Amino acid sequence: MRAKRSKKYRKLMHQYELTFGFREPYQVLVDSNFLRAVHSFKMDLIPALERTVQGKVKPLLTKCSLAAIMADSPTNSRTDKPIRPAHLPPPTVLPLRHCSHNPESTPIDEVDCLMSLLSPSPDAKKNKEHYILATSDPPTPHEDKDAANSKKRKRVDPSQDPLRRAQSLRSAARAIPGVPIIYVKRSVVILEPMSTSSEHVRDGVERDKFKVGIQATATGKRKREEEEEAQKKERGLKRAKGPNPLSVKKPKKAKEDPSKQGLKQKKRNEQSKNGAPGEANHNGDGEERREDGEGAHKKRKRRHKSAKTSGDQPGGPEKAEAAAPAEATE
Repeated sequence: MRAKRSKKYRKLMHQYELTFGFREPYQVLVDSNFLRAVHSFKMDLIPALERTVQGKVKPLLTKCSLAAIMADSPTNSRTDKPIRPAHLPPPTVLPLRHCSHNPESTPIDEVDCLMSLLSPSPDAKKNKEHYILATSDPPTPHEDKDAANSKKRKRVDPSQDPLRRAQSLRSAARAIPGVPIIYVKRSVVILEPMSTSSEHVRDGVERDKFKVGIQATATGKRKREEEEEAQKKERGLKRAKGPNPLSVKKPKKAKEDPSKQGLKQKKRNEQSKNGAPGEANHNGDGEERREDGEGAHKKRKRRHKSAKTSGDQPGGPEKAEAAAPAEATE
């Protein structure tokens, strides 16, 4: 199967799934004409259906279709029973679908049987079991040359014409919404596009979904707004607690009274006088202590070498000064 056709069939089956609720494995009702066509073109039944539907399938054969197939087959002279035809697959491949149309369980016409399964109630046309119909045109009978050349032709009843009956089956199935139809044409299994009745149902479902979506969004917004309003009422109005400390200038320190400053200075002087014994207000280097309460931290000055040598000599700095001009005169 070509890629375009397979993609088209996949989309079509996806629409049937969304609109009518089809699910895998798909149940396929097979009639006698479809089995003859598949056998004449030497195709396998299940792979051909799976390629067409793009999924797993479960083919079914009704008791009435089986009776129609066996009625056309020749009978065995020994057992007086119809011979199983070659185009009829075994029950393991094609299981039987039991249909009881009357209390005696006698088979009825194949077309009427398939239509009763597709739409059980004729008034309400609905494919409840999600069946797919696989049918085909009957094979054309080979006419004799004498019959073809003869001017007189036998009139065939339209109800008994197999071709017209097959066409009537397909047209009646199209009238039921949600019935995919498969048929064989020139050794190709084809899936019919969606019928007009199915398209009307699909459009109605899409409109309903659209309306429901709009209503859901509107109700959702209203509910959200109501919840937000209720939360605001519970919490109350938000009020500013205070200015942002990062955006406000720091307050300037207030100037103290001069009387208070004098009292603090007196206290500092008393604390410095009442310090540890042996401590002097002046360092040996001539550096006074701070009187602002930070006397413990001393600030040392670097002394020059000349001052250091003069301090180390005996006699003190005076002898060092006297020795300096003498050295200069020498």
